Amino acid sequence: MPGSAEQVVSEVGKRLAQPRLGKDALVKLLKQAESALSELSQSSSLHDALRPLSKSLVQTSLLSHKDKDVRLLVAVCFIEVMRILAPDPPFTDEIFKEIFRLFISEFVGLADSGSPYLTRRMKILENVAALRCSVIMVDTGCQDLVLDMAKIFFSAAKQGLQQCVHQAMVSIMTQILNEKVTQALLDVIFRNLVKEDKGGAHKLAVDIIQNCAEKLEHTVRMFLSSCIFNKGAPVNEHKKLHHKIILELFQCAPQMLFAVIPSLTHELLSDQVDIRLEAVQLIGRLLVFSNLRFGQENQLVFMEFLKRFSDKSAEVRIAAIDAAKVCLVRLELFSQREIAVSSGNIAQDILKSLEGRLLDFDDKVRIRAVYAVCDLAKSNLSSFPSELILQAAERLRDKKISVRKNVMHKLLDLYRDYCEKCSKGIATINPHYEQIPAKLLLCFDKDCGSFRPQNMGLIFAEEIFPSSLSPKERAMHWVEFFYYFKSQHVKALRIIFSQKRRLLLEMQAYLSLRAKKEESSDEIEKKICGSFRKMSASFADIPKVEECFENLHQMKDNNIFKDLTELIKEGITFATVRSIRDSFLKRIGNKHPIFNFCKQLSTELSHSLFNWEMICAILEALLSCRNESTHFAESACDLLLLVALVFPSLFRGSEEYLLKLFSEESVLINEKTLQMLAYLAKSACHLSVNFSSDVYLLLEQKCIDGTRAESKYAISAIASLIQSPDDKKFAKLCKKVVGVLKKTYLPDNHNIPTLLQSLGLILEHSPSMYTSYDEHIIKFVQRVFVSSEFVSTPGLSPPDENACSFSCKLKIYCLKVLVKSCLPRTTALDRIENFLKMLLEIISEEFTSITICDYDKPYLRLAAGKSVLRLATRWDSHISPKLFRTALLMARDSSYIVRKSFICKIYGLLKNHAIPIRYACAFALSSTDCAGDVRTESHRYLIEVLKEQGGVSVHQNRTSKDSIVEHPTYAVVFLIHALAYDREFPLNFSEKETISSGFWSPLVVMLRELVEIDNPNRTEHGPTSSVSILLGIFSAVQKAQDLSGSDITHKLHILSKIGLLMVKELDKHCKMSDSPRHILLPSSYYRLSASERKADECCQLDLITDSFVKRILKAHEPYNHQEDTECSIITERPSKESAPKRGASSSLNKSSVGPRASGQDQGKVKKSSVLAEDVSKKNDQNSIHSLEKDKVSSCGSAGTKLSSPGSLGLAKEADSRDRASLLENQNRPTVKKIPLKSDQKWEFVNDTMLTEVKFASLCIFTRYPSKNTNIPTYNSELDEDVGDCDDNFVKCPLSNNKTGAGLRKKSKRALDLRSAQNSGLTADTVSNVRCTRSRKVQA
Repeated sequence: MPGSAEQVVSEVGKRLAQPRLGKDALVKLLKQAESALSELSQSSSLHDALRPLSKSLVQTSLLSHKDKDVRLLVAVCFIEVMRILAPDPPFTDEIFKEIFRLFISEFVGLADSGSPYLTRRMKILENVAALRCSVIMVDTGCQDLVLDMAKIFFSAAKQGLQQCVHQAMVSIMTQILNEKVTQALLDVIFRNLVKEDKGGAHKLAVDIIQNCAEKLEHTVRMFLSSCIFNKGAPVNEHKKLHHKIILELFQCAPQMLFAVIPSLTHELLSDQVDIRLEAVQLIGRLLVFSNLRFGQENQLVFMEFLKRFSDKSAEVRIAAIDAAKVCLVRLELFSQREIAVSSGNIAQDILKSLEGRLLDFDDKVRIRAVYAVCDLAKSNLSSFPSELILQAAERLRDKKISVRKNVMHKLLDLYRDYCEKCSKGIATINPHYEQIPAKLLLCFDKDCGSFRPQNMGLIFAEEIFPSSLSPKERAMHWVEFFYYFKSQHVKALRIIFSQKRRLLLEMQAYLSLRAKKEESSDEIEKKICGSFRKMSASFADIPKVEECFENLHQMKDNNIFKDLTELIKEGITFATVRSIRDSFLKRIGNKHPIFNFCKQLSTELSHSLFNWEMICAILEALLSCRNESTHFAESACDLLLLVALVFPSLFRGSEEYLLKLFSEESVLINEKTLQMLAYLAKSACHLSVNFSSDVYLLLEQKCIDGTRAESKYAISAIASLIQSPDDKKFAKLCKKVVGVLKKTYLPDNHNIPTLLQSLGLILEHSPSMYTSYDEHIIKFVQRVFVSSEFVSTPGLSPPDENACSFSCKLKIYCLKVLVKSCLPRTTALDRIENFLKMLLEIISEEFTSITICDYDKPYLRLAAGKSVLRLATRWDSHISPKLFRTALLMARDSSYIVRKSFICKIYGLLKNHAIPIRYACAFALSSTDCAGDVRTESHRYLIEVLKEQGGVSVHQNRTSKDSIVEHPTYAVVFLIHALAYDREFPLNFSEKETISSGFWSPLVVMLRELVEIDNPNRTEHGPTSSVSILLGIFSAVQKAQDLSGSDITHKLHILSKIGLLMVKELDKHCKMSDSPRHILLPSSYYRLSASERKADECCQLDLITDSFVKRILKAHEPYNHQEDTECSIITERPSKESAPKRGASSSLNKSSVGPRASGQDQGKVKKSSVLAEDVSKKNDQNSIHSLEKDKVSSCGSAGTKLSSPGSLGLAKEADSRDRASLLENQNRPTVKKIPLKSDQKWEFVNDTMLTEVKFASLCIFTRYPSKNTNIPTYNSELDEDVGDCDDNFVKCPLSNNKTGAGLRKKSKRALDLRSAQNSGLTADTVSNVRCTRSRKVQA
C-alpha cells in the first residue's frame, strides 16, 4: 500500500471498520498497521491520523476476537498507538480495562520461549513497562487485573525468562507497588518468595522486594507483627508462613526487619510449644545466614534463644541443639580469623549451651546433643574443641541403654573418620580422639546384650577402624589409645581377648574331632555337642547359636571347614584373612539361614582384632625409640605385655625384633618388657629365639642391679629359656648373687632387696641350689634378723611416712627368700617344721632375738602371717592347729594395717583356690571389725568365697566321696575350734551376759551366710546341702574332744550346741535326719570322746536353750556394711588401736568396741560386759557423748586429738604408767632391754644349722613421733608377684590433725579419768574402760 506511514495507518483504520472481514484480511491489515505504526515516533500531532485506527481497534469484535493471531496483532497495535500518543492516548477507562485484559492474556505466552509470537509479546511487555501503563491500571481501579498480571508474571518466571523480560516485569511490579501496596498483591509476592524452588519466580519476588523495600517496610512490619502477636486471630495461608517470610526477607532486604526482629522474643517466651519450636528454628537459620552476626546485632533475642536450650519441652531443646549444629557447621567453612572477627563469643556461647545438653534429663535430648557434637567434630577435626568430644563420650556410661547404643555408634563413626583422615595426612594424632576407644570400653557390661564381651570384641575387630587401614596404622592407633587405658579398661580388654582365645581353642578342638575317624561316632558326636555348647557361650543368643552350629556341622562341603581351619591360623595377614572370609561366606551363600551367623563366626575366629603384623609394627616402632622413655614407648610395652599374656603365639615371626630389643641395655628393658619376655618364654608358642650370650648377660645384670620386679621376671625368663633347673647358668647365677650378698654392708647397700628377690626365685626354680649355699643363706638371714648394726632410729626413719624402716623391709625380704626356698616339696621337707615354728614365734612376738623397732613390729607380723598363707599352698598339712589359730587371729590384730592386708591376702589366695576354705574363717572374725572398710570388705569377701566354693563343691559332690571336707561349710569345724581357744570365751550364760558379749559374732556371721547358700525357699535338704552338713558337723563335734584337754572340749561342746540351735533357728525346715551319718573331723584337732561328761558341764549345756540362741541372733542382726559408724559396746569388743575409718579426716579416729579383739583376761571380760549392762541408759548416753566430745572412743583408746604413743595403730599398747614415762622422753630414742633365756636357740630352717645366740640382752630402739611427726603406716604384703614391698601395703588414712601436742603431756589413764568425770561415769564404768584397754589379741 503506497504512501506514508500516516496514510497507511489511516487507510488501514478505515478498512478495519468494514464489517465481516475474514481472518486473513484482518491479519493482513493489522500487520500493515503494525509495520506502519512502528515507523512513527511519539507525537501528539498524530491524533487525527491515528483516529480511524483507534476507533476500529476498540471494536468489540477485535478486542474479543477468537483467533489468537488477530488478538496478538490487535494488542501490538494498541501498544503502538499508546506509545505514539502518549501521554494522552484516546481511550476511556473502560476501553483501558479491556486493553489491559488483552495485554495480560498475551503475557501468559511469555513462558513459551519457542513460540513465534514471543517477539511481539515481549514488545508489548517492554512498552507497558516503559509507558508506565501499570499506573493507569492502578488509577482506573484494575486491582483484579493487577493481581492477575502478577500471578502470570510469576507463573511465566518459573519457566525461565530472558533478562530483558525479567527486568520489564520487575519494572512493572515496582511501578504498581510504588503507587499502591495491597495485602493481596503482597501475598502473591510472598507466596513466590517462600517457595522451596528457588527458581525464576523466587528471583522475581526478591528483585521486586529489593526495589520496593522502603515502600513495603511499613506494610510488611504490620503484617509480620500481626502474625507474631495476634496468634489467636484468624490466619490466612501466608500468616502461617511468616517465619519463612522473615527468613527470606532477612536474606534479601534485612533492613525491612529491624523493627520485627525484637518481637521474636515474644514467640520464644510463648506458652505454646509449637510456637517456641518454630521460633528456635527460625533464629537458628538467621544465625546461619548471618554467620552468627545476628547474635551480636540482636543480643536480647540471642540470649533468649540460648535459654531455649534448657526449655521445659524436650522438642524445643532438640530444636535448639539442631540449630546450634547447623550454625557451627556453617561456621567451620570459614577460616579461624574470619570466625574470630565475625562471631565473637557467640560460637562459644552456643557450644557452652550445647555442652549442657549432654547431661539433659531426657534421653532423646542427650542422644541428639551427642550427635551434634560428633557431627561438628567430623566437619573440622582440627578446629573443633576436642575436649567436648570427651564429655560426649561420657554418655557411654549413661543409665539408659538406648543412649549408650546411639553414642557408641556415633563415636565409632567419628573415630573411623578420624583414622581415615590421619591415614590420608589430613589430620594428625590427637590425644582427645584417641581416648574414644577407652571410653567405648567403659560401656562394657556383662549383663547387657549390646555391651557383652562378644559384641565389644566385634566392635574392636571390625567397626573401630576403617577397612582400608593398614596393619601398621592400626597398630599405631592401638598404641596411642592404649596409653589412656586404666585398670578397668585393661580388665575389660583382657576379658575380650580371653573369650576370643577360648573360642579359637574350642574351634580347633571341634575341627580335630570332625577329622577323627578312629573313635566311635556316638562318642565323637557327644564331644562335638559339648564343643558346640562351649563355643556358644561366646555369643549372645546361646540356644540359637547352638542350633546354627548344628546346621553348620551338617554341611557336606569340606571346603567350608578347610576355610575355618585356615582362618584360625595365627600367622596369616589381614589381606589373607579377608580373602578366606570372603571364600567361606561365598560357600555358605547369602541366602542361607545361617549366613549372618557364619559372618559373625568368621569375624570372631579371625585374628582381625590383633595379629602378628601389628606385633611386628609395634616392636619396630619401639626399636626406633629405644633410648627414649616416651608415653608411646610406655603404652607399647603395656600393650605387648597384655597380648603376650593372652596370645603369646602371635609373637611368632617377631623373633628378630625381640632379639634386637633385648640385645643391649636401654630404657625399654624394664619390668614390663622383662615380664613380656618371661611370659613368652614360658608359653607353648615355641618362639625360635636363640638364647644368646648377650641376652643372658642382660638378664643376669637385671638380677643383680635391677629392681625387685625386674629381677623377678629376669629369673623367670632365664628359667623358661634354659628349660632345666640344674643348668649351669643357674648355679653360676646363684653363686654370683650369694657372693655379692656376702660382701654387702647392710646400711650402705640399697640393692639388697633385688639380690634377695633373685636368690629366692633361684631357690624356687632350682631347689638343689639351697643345699649348696644353705650355710651362707642362713648366716645372712641371721645377720639381718639379730644384728644390731642396722636398727632404725628416729634419725634413720624412712622418708615415707607410710613405710616401714629399711631394716624391717630386709627382714621381710629374707622371709620371702625362706618361703620360696620351702615351696619345692622335694627339698624342703627336712626344714619346713622349724620354719613354721619360727613364723609362729614371730607372729606371737615370742621370737625375742629379733632386733626391731616397735613401730616395725606389725609389718613383720604381717609378713610372717602371709608367709604362713603362702606355705599353706604347699604345706597346709604341716601347719599345726596352734599356728593356724595364731595366723587366723591376725584378722583381729591390734593394727588396722595388719588386719586389712591380711584379709586381702587371704581373699586373693582363696579366689585362686590356692589355700583350703578353712582360712575363710578370718573373714568371719573380722566381719565385725571396728573399722568400717575392713568390716565391709570382710563380709563381702566371705560371701563371695563361700558362694564360689559352694559352686565348686556341688560339682565335686558327683565325683568325690570325701566332698564334705571340701565343702565351704567344713570351715565351721576350724572356726569353732579357734573360738574355743579364745580367752574371752564366756562362761556365764545369763541373759545380760549373752547380749552384752560380742563373742558369738563370728559364728553368727558364718552360719548366716552358709545357710543362705542354700535356696532360701527350699523346704527339704539333701545330705550335701550346707544346712545338712552343718547339722552333721555340730553333732560330730559334740561326740568328740579336743586333743589338748577337757577345758577346751567343754567349750567345743558348748559351741557345737549353740551352733546347732542357731542353724535350726535360721532354717526352720532343717531336720537332723537330713544330715550325713558320718562326718570326718581333722585328727590333728579332734579325737573321739572316750569319757562321760562332767555334771557341771551338763548343767551348763542345759542352760543353752532356744530362747538363749534367739537372744544371741537378735543381738547380732546383720550389719549395715555401708555405714562406717562406731561399733556398739554391746556387740563389739575393744580394739587396741584407733582403727581409721574410710573417708575420715584423721588416721586416729575413735575406736569402738568390737568383737575382733581377743583378750587375755577372762575375768576382765566378764567384769567389763556386766558393768556395761549395769550402767543406766541415761548415763551410757552421757558417757558416750562426753567421750566423743573429748575425742576418746568408748573403749578408752585415744581419738583424733591424741598424738601419744598409746594412740599409735602400729604398736601394741603398753601399760599406762610405762607410757607416761615414755611421753616425758618422747623426743629421744628409748632403749628397751629384752633379756634372753640362756638356753635360747636360733632355730631357723634346717636341723643341721642351729646357731646359738648368746647375748646378755638386745637393744631395741623404740621410736616415738616428735611433735609434728605423723604415724608411719606402711604395710608390707608378702606377695611373690611383686618385687618391692613398698608397692604392696594397704595405706592407712593419714591424720590431718595438728592439735594433738597439748594432749601428750597427760597419760591415757589421766585422760580416761577426766573423760569419765566429765561424762558422769561411775567408778565401775571407769574401771571397765581401763579393763577393756588392757586386752590383748592372742591365740
